[in-house]
Amino acid sequence: MNDWESRGITELRDAPDDEINDIQQRVKTATLSGETYFDAEGAAAALEGQATPAYFLDFETVTFPVPIWKGTRPYQQLTFQFSLHRVDEDGTLHHSEFLNISGDDPREAFVQAMLRDCGTHGPIHVYSAPFENTRIKELATAFPQYASKLHALLPRIVDLLPIARNHYYHPSQRGSWSIKGVLPAICPELNYGDLDVQHGMAAVEAYKEAINSTTTPERKEILREQLLKYCELDTLATVKIWQFFKGISN
Repeated sequence: MNDWESRGITELRDAPDDEINDIQQRVKTATLSGETYFDAEGAAAALEGQATPAYFLDFETVTFPVPIWKGTRPYQQLTFQFSLHRVDEDGTLHHSEFLNISGDDPREAFVQAMLRDCGTHGPIHVYSAPFENTRIKELATAFPQYASKLHALLPRIVDLLPIARNHYYHPSQRGSWSIKGVLPAICPELNYGDLDVQHGMAAVEAYKEAINSTTTPERKEILREQLLKYCELDTLATVKIWQFFKGISN
């Protein structure tokens, strides 16, 4: 693949089938045909046997070159917000969230709220589990009084990204399996473009502005609502992707 350009291979249609892996072949086939690849049986099987309630979790983090909170490091990823959806056995959907824009270190209150809202059983679905897993482990180190409960969350985490990568591809994804690439194909009625905060870096900038001492209370409230809507859509998107993969009509 490294020498394709020197061999004059610059178009997807010319990519040699014997030099690409199965996932790349799916991308090529779907892109050239304009048809969606969906292994519905495989996706459903990957989620088979899970208990309810089912949870859907997403974090937002911020970094500071110069730490502003005691006990933190330069450029450390610090959790300041989460969104959590819960689907009960009867299909009822609930939502809870955490966001602290006081400017104080939000992490201990974040931990307390997350442990309360995640309960003690049921799968916790995320999209790209290494991120949440790492943040949970870091929180357990920072707050050892909650370590056992935080570590108990880890075996419950179910990553939807590998399921999407292995069983689904729509030509509109343009080679990306990010949640913002997959969601419009599966659930076009949900649109990040309708939000004021549309991606993670914008959320970081909004949060930094919100905790700045010069930001007016009125502006803080606007930013708070923008951040809450953004993070809520992230977990609602995860719910919709999960329902689609399980074959649940919604």
